[in-house]
Amino acid sequence: MAVTRRDLTRWNRMRRDLTHRDLMRWNRMRWNLTHWDLTRWNLAFWKLARLRRSVRTAWMLVPFLVAAACGVDPSDLADIGPAPVISARGASANVYILRDGRLTPRNVPTASDTVQDVLTALFQAGKGPPGGGTALNGFRLEQSVLGRYGVERGVRNDPENPVGLRLHVIVYGAGELSRTAMAQITCTARLREEIWAVKITQTTSKGPLALGEHTCREYHDLAAPDVNLPP
Repeated sequence: MAVTRRDLTRWNRMRRDLTHRDLMRWNRMRWNLTHWDLTRWNLAFWKLARLRRSVRTAWMLVPFLVAAACGVDPSDLADIGPAPVISARGASANVYILRDGRLTPRNVPTASDTVQDVLTALFQAGKGPPGGGTALNGFRLEQSVLGRYGVERGVRNDPENPVGLRLHVIVYGAGELSRTAMAQITCTARLREEIWAVKITQTTSKGPLALGEHTCREYHDLAAPDVNLPP
């Protein structure tokens, strides 16, 4: 059977129609298939990312879980007493109190080693009947002020003529500040080598009363036996 030109023309037309139809159908199927696959793939990828984050978090918790499960059994709370308190050692200083009416040194605790705190400790030490432990009963330390000694007298401030300090002690009390009380104040202050003289002022309801400037040398007659007072 011979193939005519008409048969070839018909066959080409059928192939062209079939190819066009098949391509359209294939493209439609491929687009649907690709869209569905992408949707499923995105969902699977999202689940996989969440799983990876969970695994990473679990691995980060492994050291803590191992440390917590290292064989230490849980126990109830136990009271072991109050928390420790760190306390600093307080300062102390020598002050002069009275023993049988005579000046004798005693080491007493002080808030610090400043002159103000040492004199405060002096007024609190040896509390007792007058003439017993102290002659400062009934009196209160108001203030102590340090100033340079000898400047107003024209003493040169050089190594050959050193300038010391004068301590001005202000005491409040209604009674008379006795010589023994001033000796306690003056000799206690003169234990500091930089203090050369002690000026004492008593304040009362009637006003201040200047009691002069003193050194401990003038009270050496009040020293207890075997006690050497400062100058």
